[in-house]
Amino acid sequence: MRKKDITFTSVRMEGKSQEMKLRNMSPEAMISLISRQSKHIPFDKFRKNLPTIQGLGGQITFLTQRIYVPAAFTKDGNDKRFVHYNGLVLLSVGNLAGISEARWVKRLAQMQPATFATFVGSTGRSTKILVKVSRMDGTLPQTETEAQVFHRMAYYLAYSTYNGTLNYPITRVEPTLGQSFLRTFDDEPYYNKNAAPLRIAEGVQLTLEDEDEKAKVSKPLERIEPGIEGYVEFERRFSALAIRVAMQENTPDLLDKDPERFITQLARECCLSGFPLEEAVRHACNNFGNKEGEEHLRTLFESVYQTQNARYGSKEAMNKTQRNALMLRDFMRQRYVLRHNVIQDAEEYRLNTTWDMTFKPLDDRLMGKMVEEARLRGIDVWDKDIRRYVRSAEVQSYNPVEAFLNSVRGTWDGHDRIRELADTVQTSNPNWGEWFYRWFLSMTAQWLGIMGQYGNSVAPILIGRQGYRKSTFCRNLLPDELQFGYTDQLDFSSKKEVDRTICQYLLVNLDEFDQLSRRNQDGYLKNLLQRADIHARKPYKSQVSQMRRYASFIGTSNQIDVLTDPSGSRRYICIELSAPINTDSRPNYRQLYAQAVQAVESGERYWFDDADVEEIMKNNRSFMNLSTSELLFHDYFRPATSELEDRAEWVTSSALLEELQKHAGSRTHLSTMSFGRYLKNLPGMLSKRTMFGTYYLIVRMK
Repeated sequence: MRKKDITFTSVRMEGKSQEMKLRNMSPEAMISLISRQSKHIPFDKFRKNLPTIQGLGGQITFLTQRIYVPAAFTKDGNDKRFVHYNGLVLLSVGNLAGISEARWVKRLAQMQPATFATFVGSTGRSTKILVKVSRMDGTLPQTETEAQVFHRMAYYLAYSTYNGTLNYPITRVEPTLGQSFLRTFDDEPYYNKNAAPLRIAEGVQLTLEDEDEKAKVSKPLERIEPGIEGYVEFERRFSALAIRVAMQENTPDLLDKDPERFITQLARECCLSGFPLEEAVRHACNNFGNKEGEEHLRTLFESVYQTQNARYGSKEAMNKTQRNALMLRDFMRQRYVLRHNVIQDAEEYRLNTTWDMTFKPLDDRLMGKMVEEARLRGIDVWDKDIRRYVRSAEVQSYNPVEAFLNSVRGTWDGHDRIRELADTVQTSNPNWGEWFYRWFLSMTAQWLGIMGQYGNSVAPILIGRQGYRKSTFCRNLLPDELQFGYTDQLDFSSKKEVDRTICQYLLVNLDEFDQLSRRNQDGYLKNLLQRADIHARKPYKSQVSQMRRYASFIGTSNQIDVLTDPSGSRRYICIELSAPINTDSRPNYRQLYAQAVQAVESGERYWFDDADVEEIMKNNRSFMNLSTSELLFHDYFRPATSELEDRAEWVTSSALLEELQKHAGSRTHLSTMSFGRYLKNLPGMLSKRTMFGTYYLIVRMK
């Protein structure tokens, strides 16, 4: 029998008559319906006022249109009758913090091959997932009875599969063919008509284990992200709770007559509603600070929360040390959000409220303040206790680079922004765009940790006049979230400092590159550029640790002749600027790095091949800083093309240097070894090794 097309059934009840209006639509029509706003259903306004509606016990009355998913129906009087089975299971992830978290769950669901469609629910705090299913042979049940039995098994399989991968609990429902969702709005719904169905073997009994609901208590309010939107969301909910308290007490002016009773009741409502303590205190201070002092408000709220939760010292079996440890942990979690920055190997903090968005370094002054605040709360702790806590595994590790790259992964819009950024550098070099593109991919691969045994071993050197905005361009390569990883200070006099820099910074600008000594440029820096990690002993540690290198290099110079080692010129891309760099506008960083991540992870070449290296070395010859001996060599000699050439002869580097010294006197300071290395890397120079040393084939010009 021919497989029926997937058909969604829309049902709504018309006005006072409650007459049922039914129409069927294709998947494309359904996606189009939910991706546009409706004049009659103001979803933005509804979602904005939802906290107040729920806080006052209001009901949703204007959302009456439902869309049925598992099966298609037709109208039968004022009821609906089964037509055919769609092979779709509707899953719902609810109790989310807000629309941003709903979109994140939607993105997680998109990664599953069986996801047919996913979008944000009507409240903005849920995500709907449509999962495609079929029998093992790809067919679907034809009768309503068969479909009911099959759909139950399909629901159990889809629930178990997605519940184990999303890391967000799916709302359990009784699987029926009448599963539906209220009409919603999502300007970017996900739809994949070619989704690969989950295959269900009929006859296999699938059941769901009874879950301990208490173990899966979700606290969506604690997951609201800090920022203006988060703060406004909390303010709406707080205002609704304050109105509820006044209505429950039947005393509109309770705040004026008995402020302490009002605040106590409000604190209880906040606690029961899942309001984080610190957030509740902050909004109480903002709204009622003129009535009560902040410290008194905090004391009232903490007392109510402690009584309601029965947390502090409620277990008689606890000794004093255990009680203090428990109280300290709860105090730190309520007041602060802590994290350990694994790149900078340092602790960071922010206040545990939505209005405080920026993490700051945790220093001794702040830890001293933490001690005082904890002791004021009646917790018997000292500096060492706070320091031990913030440096323990209780504090979550955080990698800012991984967090940023994960946030942009899979979001590239297809526009080439890397080469567009390269075009802001004014140069006559036709290869610059491709070289910069390859270097940028290599920098991203370095951060992703997929470089292998070598690091990003090439560094662009921007050469131009003072005021050409070279350093500004280098600094602007990093987004605001990663600006901590930029430095133009590299102390070559301290090996430990250099090792620390390349492990704790992301981009090192070798500013004034021409000022580097020949010794640093020819040896140490050339080796440093290719290292993938560092083996060193951290302070106060006995064992040697392997530390991952994150840093890539870029350089600037006002001088043309910046390179001193011909053999190491392959490590640099020297680019002479013809005009100032255009830094008037900063790039779209999220798209810039989304492009780089997608290119690297899709297998595009991020390293320089032999052809690239040859072109780079050819380009760099005009940027060599030659010594007097090297300059004089070209006045008196040139490389021979072959032994058959007229006047060609084999000469050692020491003999050539001695002859040049006769011409130049004391102006030649180059050693025989350095001069020999220069000759060996000279383009077109033929050489041969003998038992008496290396000979070079040259022709005398004078």
